[in-house]
Amino acid sequence: MNSTNTLHRPTKTRRLVSAWISPEEKVLKRIEEHADLFDQIVFMCGSLAPDGKLESVWPIEKRREMAKALKEMGISVLLDYGGRWSEEIKNSFESPKTLSSYVDNLIEDCNQVGADGLDIDIEDWPAISRNVYTDLIAGLSAELRKQNGLLSVCKFSLSRESRRENGIGFMDPVLLAPYVDQFRCMTYDLYCPPSEFIGPTSTAPWGRETMQYMSSRVPCEKIVMGLPTYSVDWDMNDSSKSRQVNDCEWIDECEAKSTIGRGWCYFWDVGLIRYTDDEGHAHVLYVSDARSTRSHLVTVDSLDLAGVSFWVLTGDEDPRIWDAVKNHFNR
Repeated sequence: MNSTNTLHRPTKTRRLVSAWISPEEKVLKRIEEHADLFDQIVFMCGSLAPDGKLESVWPIEKRREMAKALKEMGISVLLDYGGRWSEEIKNSFESPKTLSSYVDNLIEDCNQVGADGLDIDIEDWPAISRNVYTDLIAGLSAELRKQNGLLSVCKFSLSRESRRENGIGFMDPVLLAPYVDQFRCMTYDLYCPPSEFIGPTSTAPWGRETMQYMSSRVPCEKIVMGLPTYSVDWDMNDSSKSRQVNDCEWIDECEAKSTIGRGWCYFWDVGLIRYTDDEGHAHVLYVSDARSTRSHLVTVDSLDLAGVSFWVLTGDEDPRIWDAVKNHFNR
Protein backbone atom coordinates (compact mmCIF):
# COMPACT_ATOMS: atom_id res chain seq x y z
CA MET A 1 0.00 0.00 0.00
CA ASN A 2 1.70 3.14 -1.26
CA SER A 3 -0.05 5.43 1.21
CA THR A 4 -0.63 9.13 0.78
CA ASN A 5 -2.43 9.04 4.13
CA THR A 6 -4.00 12.45 4.62
CA LEU A 7 -3.22 12.30 8.31
CA HIS A 8 0.45 12.66 7.44
CA ARG A 9 0.45 15.34 4.77
CA PRO A 10 -1.01 18.86 4.45
CA THR A 11 -4.49 19.27 3.01
CA LYS A 12 -5.01 21.43 -0.07
CA THR A 13 -7.16 23.83 1.92
CA ARG A 14 -7.15 24.43 5.66
CA ARG A 15 -9.63 21.55 6.11
CA LEU A 16 -9.80 18.04 4.66
CA VAL A 17 -12.18 17.90 1.69
CA SER A 18 -13.52 14.48 0.75
CA ALA A 19 -16.41 12.95 -1.21
CA TRP A 20 -18.00 9.59 -1.84
CA ILE A 21 -18.35 8.46 -5.46
CA SER A 22 -19.96 5.61 -7.39
CA PRO A 23 -18.60 4.04 -10.60
CA GLU A 24 -19.64 6.78 -13.01
CA GLU A 25 -17.32 7.88 -15.79
CA LYS A 26 -18.37 11.55 -15.63
CA VAL A 27 -17.32 11.74 -11.99
CA LEU A 28 -13.63 11.79 -12.91
CA LYS A 29 -14.15 14.85 -15.10
CA ARG A 30 -15.77 16.70 -12.19
CA ILE A 31 -12.87 15.79 -9.90
CA GLU A 32 -10.37 16.95 -12.52
CA GLU A 33 -12.15 20.34 -12.62
CA HIS A 34 -11.57 20.72 -8.87
CA ALA A 35 -8.39 18.70 -8.38
CA ASP A 36 -6.91 21.54 -6.33
CA LEU A 37 -9.74 21.16 -3.80
CA PHE A 38 -10.14 17.45 -3.09
CA ASP A 39 -7.81 15.62 -0.72
CA GLN A 40 -9.64 12.33 -0.57
CA ILE A 41 -12.15 10.35 -2.62
CA VAL A 42 -14.10 7.40 -1.21
CA PHE A 43 -15.05 4.61 -3.63
CA MET A 44 -18.47 3.07 -2.91
CA CYS A 45 -17.40 -0.50 -3.58
CA GLY A 46 -20.16 -2.71 -2.21
CA SER A 47 -21.09 -4.66 0.87
CA LEU A 48 -19.88 -7.29 3.27
CA ALA A 49 -21.36 -10.64 2.28
CA PRO A 50 -21.89 -13.62 4.59
CA ASP A 51 -18.99 -16.00 5.20
CA GLY A 52 -16.33 -13.28 5.17
CA LYS A 53 -16.62 -12.39 1.50
CA LEU A 54 -16.97 -9.01 -0.24
CA GLU A 55 -19.67 -8.16 -2.76
CA SER A 56 -18.21 -5.48 -5.02
CA VAL A 57 -20.31 -3.59 -7.56
CA TRP A 58 -17.23 -1.99 -9.05
CA PRO A 59 -14.70 -4.17 -10.94
CA ILE A 60 -11.26 -4.04 -9.40
CA GLU A 61 -9.60 -3.08 -12.70
CA LYS A 62 -11.78 0.03 -12.97
CA ARG A 63 -11.08 0.99 -9.38
CA ARG A 64 -7.35 0.49 -9.84
CA GLU A 65 -7.37 2.67 -12.95
CA MET A 66 -9.29 5.49 -11.24
CA ALA A 67 -7.16 5.28 -8.09
CA LYS A 68 -4.03 5.71 -10.21
CA ALA A 69 -5.52 8.78 -11.94
CA LEU A 70 -6.48 10.32 -8.60
CA LYS A 71 -3.05 9.68 -7.09
CA GLU A 72 -1.53 11.63 -9.98
CA MET A 73 -3.71 14.58 -8.91
CA GLY A 74 -2.51 14.28 -5.31
CA ILE A 75 -5.79 12.77 -4.13
CA SER A 76 -5.88 9.78 -1.78
CA VAL A 77 -8.38 6.95 -2.10
CA LEU A 78 -10.42 5.02 0.46
CA LEU A 79 -12.52 1.94 -0.29
CA ASP A 80 -15.97 1.91 1.27
CA TYR A 81 -17.76 -1.30 2.21
CA GLY A 82 -21.01 -1.45 4.14
CA GLY A 83 -23.78 -3.78 5.09
CA ARG A 84 -27.20 -4.15 6.69
CA TRP A 85 -28.04 -6.54 9.49
CA SER A 86 -29.28 -10.02 8.63
CA GLU A 87 -29.27 -13.40 10.31
CA GLU A 88 -26.52 -14.56 7.92
CA ILE A 89 -24.34 -11.54 8.71
CA LYS A 90 -24.98 -12.04 12.42
CA ASN A 91 -23.72 -15.63 12.22
CA SER A 92 -20.68 -14.56 10.19
CA PHE A 93 -19.63 -11.88 12.66
CA GLU A 94 -20.04 -14.19 15.63
CA SER A 95 -17.46 -16.55 14.11
CA PRO A 96 -13.86 -15.42 14.92
CA LYS A 97 -12.63 -17.25 11.82
CA THR A 98 -15.10 -15.50 9.51
CA LEU A 99 -14.46 -12.14 11.17
CA SER A 100 -10.77 -12.64 10.42
CA SER A 101 -11.69 -13.39 6.79
CA TYR A 102 -13.42 -10.01 6.50
CA VAL A 103 -10.26 -8.29 7.71
CA ASP A 104 -8.03 -10.26 5.33
CA ASN A 105 -10.29 -9.69 2.31
CA LEU A 106 -10.70 -5.98 2.97
CA ILE A 107 -6.97 -5.44 3.35
CA GLU A 108 -6.26 -7.50 0.22
CA ASP A 109 -8.82 -5.51 -1.77
CA CYS A 110 -7.21 -2.30 -0.57
CA ASN A 111 -3.78 -3.48 -1.66
CA GLN A 112 -5.03 -4.71 -5.04
CA VAL A 113 -6.58 -1.33 -5.84
CA GLY A 114 -3.68 0.68 -4.45
CA ALA A 115 -5.95 2.51 -2.00
CA ASP A 116 -4.79 4.38 1.09
CA GLY A 117 -7.28 2.88 3.49
CA LEU A 118 -10.83 1.81 4.21
CA ASP A 119 -14.15 3.41 5.03
CA ILE A 120 -16.64 1.14 6.80
CA ASP A 121 -20.31 2.09 6.43
CA ILE A 122 -22.37 -0.36 8.45
CA GLU A 123 -25.84 0.84 9.41
CA ASP A 124 -28.96 -0.28 11.28
CA TRP A 125 -27.32 -2.96 13.35
CA PRO A 126 -28.76 -3.82 16.78
CA ALA A 127 -27.01 -2.78 19.97
CA ILE A 128 -26.13 -6.40 20.75
CA SER A 129 -23.68 -6.34 17.83
CA ARG A 130 -21.51 -3.57 19.28
CA ASN A 131 -18.78 -5.91 20.51
CA VAL A 132 -18.37 -7.86 17.26
CA TYR A 133 -18.49 -4.60 15.29
CA THR A 134 -15.74 -3.19 17.50
CA ASP A 135 -13.74 -6.39 17.00
CA LEU A 136 -13.92 -5.86 13.22
CA ILE A 137 -12.75 -2.25 13.51
CA ALA A 138 -9.94 -3.18 15.89
CA GLY A 139 -8.72 -5.91 13.54
CA LEU A 140 -8.79 -3.62 10.52
CA SER A 141 -7.00 -0.88 12.43
CA ALA A 142 -4.17 -3.20 13.46
CA GLU A 143 -3.55 -4.33 9.88
CA LEU A 144 -3.89 -0.89 8.29
CA ARG A 145 -1.46 0.71 10.71
CA LYS A 146 1.18 -1.80 9.68
CA GLN A 147 0.96 -0.21 6.22
CA ASN A 148 0.39 3.41 7.26
CA GLY A 149 -3.20 3.04 6.05
CA LEU A 150 -6.17 5.10 7.18
CA LEU A 151 -9.37 3.76 8.75
CA SER A 152 -12.64 5.68 8.58
CA VAL A 153 -16.09 4.72 9.84
CA CYS A 154 -19.43 6.22 8.82
CA LYS A 155 -21.77 7.20 11.61
CA PHE A 156 -25.20 8.80 11.59
CA SER A 157 -25.10 12.13 13.39
CA LEU A 158 -26.61 11.99 16.87
CA SER A 159 -27.47 14.63 19.45
CA ARG A 160 -27.96 14.11 23.18
CA GLU A 161 -31.72 14.09 22.61
CA SER A 162 -31.66 11.45 19.89
CA ARG A 163 -29.17 9.42 21.91
CA ARG A 164 -31.67 9.31 24.77
CA GLU A 165 -34.40 8.26 22.36
CA ASN A 166 -32.43 5.60 20.50
CA GLY A 167 -30.30 4.17 23.28
CA ILE A 168 -26.68 3.08 23.12
CA GLY A 169 -26.70 1.59 19.63
CA PHE A 170 -24.07 -0.69 18.12
CA MET A 171 -21.48 2.02 17.55
CA ASP A 172 -19.84 3.66 20.56
CA PRO A 173 -17.46 6.44 19.42
CA VAL A 174 -15.55 6.41 22.70
CA LEU A 175 -14.95 2.67 22.39
CA LEU A 176 -13.88 3.05 18.75
CA ALA A 177 -11.72 6.18 19.06
CA PRO A 178 -8.41 4.33 19.70
CA TYR A 179 -8.81 2.44 16.41
CA VAL A 180 -10.43 5.00 14.08
CA ASP A 181 -8.66 7.82 12.23
CA GLN A 182 -11.82 9.48 10.89
CA PHE A 183 -15.41 9.45 12.09
CA ARG A 184 -17.40 10.34 8.98
CA CYS A 185 -20.57 11.77 10.56
CA MET A 186 -23.48 11.61 8.12
CA THR A 187 -25.20 14.95 8.72
CA TYR A 188 -27.99 14.34 6.24
CA ASP A 189 -31.17 12.25 5.91
CA LEU A 190 -32.73 14.16 8.78
CA TYR A 191 -35.87 13.92 6.65
CA CYS A 192 -35.71 11.24 3.99
CA PRO A 193 -38.27 10.29 1.31
CA PRO A 194 -40.65 8.51 1.24
CA SER A 195 -41.22 9.37 4.91
CA GLU A 196 -44.54 10.97 5.83
CA PHE A 197 -42.56 13.55 7.81
CA ILE A 198 -41.53 16.38 5.52
CA GLY A 199 -38.46 18.56 5.82
CA PRO A 200 -34.90 19.22 4.53
CA THR A 201 -32.23 16.56 4.48
CA SER A 202 -30.05 18.71 6.76
CA THR A 203 -30.26 21.98 8.68
CA ALA A 204 -27.60 24.25 10.16
CA PRO A 205 -28.90 24.03 13.78
CA TRP A 206 -29.10 20.23 13.64
CA GLY A 207 -25.59 20.11 12.17
CA ARG A 208 -24.20 22.30 14.94
CA GLU A 209 -25.95 20.33 17.67
CA THR A 210 -24.83 16.92 16.43
CA MET A 211 -21.25 17.99 15.79
CA GLN A 212 -21.03 19.58 19.24
CA TYR A 213 -22.23 16.31 20.74
CA MET A 214 -19.73 14.28 18.71
CA SER A 215 -16.95 16.67 19.74
CA SER A 216 -17.72 15.87 23.36
CA ARG A 217 -17.16 12.17 22.66
CA VAL A 218 -14.05 12.00 20.46
CA PRO A 219 -11.17 14.33 19.47
CA CYS A 220 -12.36 17.01 17.04
CA GLU A 221 -9.43 16.29 14.71
CA LYS A 222 -10.98 12.87 14.01
CA ILE A 223 -14.40 14.24 13.03
CA VAL A 224 -15.26 14.69 9.35
CA MET A 225 -18.68 16.30 8.85
CA GLY A 226 -20.65 14.52 6.14
CA LEU A 227 -22.67 16.98 4.05
CA PRO A 228 -25.27 16.51 1.30
CA THR A 229 -24.96 17.62 -2.30
CA TYR A 230 -28.48 16.37 -2.98
CA SER A 231 -31.87 17.99 -2.34
CA VAL A 232 -35.22 16.50 -1.31
CA ASP A 233 -38.33 16.92 -3.46
CA TRP A 234 -41.58 16.30 -1.58
CA ASP A 235 -44.72 15.51 -3.59
CA MET A 236 -47.47 16.88 -1.34
CA ASN A 237 -50.20 14.89 -3.13
CA ASP A 238 -48.45 11.52 -3.30
CA SER A 239 -45.67 10.90 -0.77
CA SER A 240 -44.58 7.74 -2.63
CA LYS A 241 -43.30 10.02 -5.41
CA SER A 242 -41.13 12.11 -3.08
CA ARG A 243 -37.42 11.61 -3.79
CA GLN A 244 -33.84 12.71 -3.35
CA VAL A 245 -32.54 14.79 -6.25
CA ASN A 246 -28.96 15.31 -7.38
CA ASP A 247 -29.57 17.21 -10.63
CA CYS A 248 -28.71 20.91 -10.51
CA GLU A 249 -30.10 21.64 -13.98
CA TRP A 250 -33.50 20.18 -13.07
CA ILE A 251 -33.54 22.14 -9.80
CA ASP A 252 -32.76 25.36 -11.69
CA GLU A 253 -35.68 24.60 -14.02
CA CYS A 254 -38.00 24.17 -11.03
CA GLU A 255 -36.81 27.50 -9.67
CA ALA A 256 -37.49 29.20 -13.00
CA LYS A 257 -41.09 27.98 -13.20
CA SER A 258 -41.88 28.59 -9.53
CA THR A 259 -44.00 31.65 -8.80
CA ILE A 260 -41.76 32.50 -5.82
CA GLY A 261 -38.41 31.30 -7.14
CA ARG A 262 -35.89 30.02 -4.60
CA GLY A 263 -36.61 31.19 -1.07
CA TRP A 264 -34.43 30.94 2.02
CA CYS A 265 -35.48 29.27 5.27
CA TYR A 266 -33.82 31.36 7.95
CA PHE A 267 -32.61 29.50 11.06
CA TRP A 268 -32.64 26.22 9.12
CA ASP A 269 -30.36 27.79 6.47
CA VAL A 270 -31.85 25.80 3.60
CA GLY A 271 -33.11 26.81 0.16
CA LEU A 272 -36.80 26.27 -0.65
CA ILE A 273 -38.63 26.05 -3.98
CA ARG A 274 -42.38 25.51 -4.26
CA TYR A 275 -43.76 24.43 -7.63
CA THR A 276 -46.56 22.47 -9.28
CA ASP A 277 -45.73 19.55 -11.57
CA ASP A 278 -47.42 18.56 -14.85
CA GLU A 279 -49.90 16.34 -12.98
CA GLY A 280 -51.03 19.24 -10.85
CA HIS A 281 -49.23 17.97 -7.74
CA ALA A 282 -47.87 20.58 -5.35
CA HIS A 283 -44.18 20.12 -4.46
CA VAL A 284 -41.94 21.41 -1.70
CA LEU A 285 -38.28 21.18 -2.76
CA TYR A 286 -35.68 21.75 -0.04
CA VAL A 287 -32.42 22.63 -1.78
CA SER A 288 -28.89 21.82 -0.68
CA ASP A 289 -26.82 24.44 -2.46
CA ALA A 290 -23.73 26.59 -2.03
CA ARG A 291 -25.45 28.87 0.47
CA SER A 292 -26.68 26.07 2.74
CA THR A 293 -23.27 24.41 2.50
CA ARG A 294 -21.51 27.56 3.71
CA SER A 295 -23.60 27.48 6.90
CA HIS A 296 -22.30 23.99 7.66
CA LEU A 297 -18.72 25.05 6.89
CA VAL A 298 -19.02 27.69 9.62
CA THR A 299 -19.81 24.84 12.04
CA VAL A 300 -16.72 22.95 10.89
CA ASP A 301 -14.57 26.02 11.58
CA SER A 302 -16.16 26.94 14.89
CA LEU A 303 -15.66 23.43 16.30
CA ASP A 304 -12.26 22.98 14.61
CA LEU A 305 -13.28 19.72 12.95
CA ALA A 306 -10.99 17.84 10.57
CA GLY A 307 -13.01 18.71 7.50
CA VAL A 308 -15.94 17.65 5.34
CA SER A 309 -17.05 14.71 3.21
CA PHE A 310 -19.83 15.05 0.64
CA TRP A 311 -22.57 12.58 -0.20
CA VAL A 312 -22.33 12.31 -3.08
CA LEU A 313 -20.17 13.50 -5.98
CA THR A 314 -21.94 12.45 -9.19
CA GLY A 315 -21.10 15.12 -11.73
CA ASP A 316 -24.73 16.29 -11.67
CA GLU A 317 -24.51 18.19 -8.38
CA ASP A 318 -24.38 21.98 -8.30
CA PRO A 319 -20.72 22.88 -9.09
CA ARG A 320 -21.17 26.10 -7.12
CA ILE A 321 -20.94 23.97 -3.99
CA TRP A 322 -17.30 23.19 -4.78
CA ASP A 323 -16.55 26.87 -5.39
CA ALA A 324 -18.12 27.73 -2.02
CA VAL A 325 -15.98 25.14 -0.22
CA LYS A 326 -12.82 26.32 -1.92
CA ASN A 327 -13.50 29.96 -1.14
CA HIS A 328 -14.41 29.28 2.48
CA PHE A 329 -11.55 26.96 3.36
CA ASN A 330 -8.68 28.58 1.51
CA ARG A 331 -6.42 30.55 3.84
